[in-house]
Order: sequence, then C-alpha cells, then structure tokens
Amino acid sequence: MIRRSFLLFLAVAMLAVAFVTRFGTRWPSIYYMTGPSMEPTISAGRYFLAWSPPTSPRRGQLVLFRFVDDDVEYHVLRRVAGLGGDTIMMREGRIFLNGELQSWPYRIERPEAWRSPFAIEEHLFTWGPWIVPEDSLVLLADARDMTGWPDSRFIGFIGTDQIVATAVKQVRNER
Repeated sequence: MIRRSFLLFLAVAMLAVAFVTRFGTRWPSIYYMTGPSMEPTISAGRYFLAWSPPTSPRRGQLVLFRFVDDDVEYHVLRRVAGLGGDTIMMREGRIFLNGELQSWPYRIERPEAWRSPFAIEEHLFTWGPWIVPEDSLVLLADARDMTGWPDSRFIGFIGTDQIVATAVKQVRNER
C-alpha cells in the first residue's frame, strides 16, 4: 500500500513539474535585485522569480535582458514600455504609449537628477516621441532618476533577441 501511494505521489509530482515547465521547455530561476532601479516594483535586496526562455514580450511586463559592458554580461531587469511599431514618450516621468498615459508604477526621488551625460536625450524625465522599430523594445527602469545604468534612455532600442527571461513574482524575503 505504501509503495502504491509513493508511486502515485511520484507520478503526480512528475506531471506537475512537466505542466509547470511546459514539458521541460521553460525553467524557473531566482534572481536577486542588487540595486534600486526597479523601485517601487521590486526593492533592492529582494529576490524575484523569472522564467526562461521568455514569453513574447507584452507592454508593462517585467523582463530580463542581456547587457554586456566591458566583456561582462549582466541580466538586467526592466519594464517593457514599448513594442515594435509603438510611439512612446515620457512627460515628467510618466509614460505615454500611442498617446495614452500608462499607469505603471514609477518613482522620482531626486528631481534634480533630470540630466545625465550618458542619456540619449537631454532630459531623463521628459523626452520623445520615439517610434519603436520592429523586433525592438523600449525597456525602462521604474526608478526614473537612475542616471547611468542601462535602459532605453541610455542605450536606445533593445532587440527582442536580447530578452533572456520573463520576471513574474517577487519572492518574499527578509533583509
């Protein structure tokens, strides 16, 4: 009886794993947020769950993209703000996508940090409109006053082939 129960449990567990991983085609990873660039959504020092390979990107979704700096590869968490064909602009930190204001969370704690020598446009909180090329994305940090770590305000449009995972959930942890 115990053996039969164990085999049934094992079969159900294997089916659950197969279903959750889409029969072995997607796998979860836990990442650690090293800085405040995605606050208020995910705070520095928090863990979050991501799935690889990523799903097709959607506006407002959190994704990890591959960023290479001095031959070091980073996986950077950002929000998909625009897809290929979209018209996007920012006014005082708020995103307008195809003419409509988006309600995604963001923060500006240091309004004086509106300028960066690394930015594509002069003003970090007010720019555009930009038209996103096909097979490209606009990825943005939720912390608008970050003045140099990569998002589209600093490195331009990001190819969809640079997306490595889809972030789905912050994991509860204590600091």
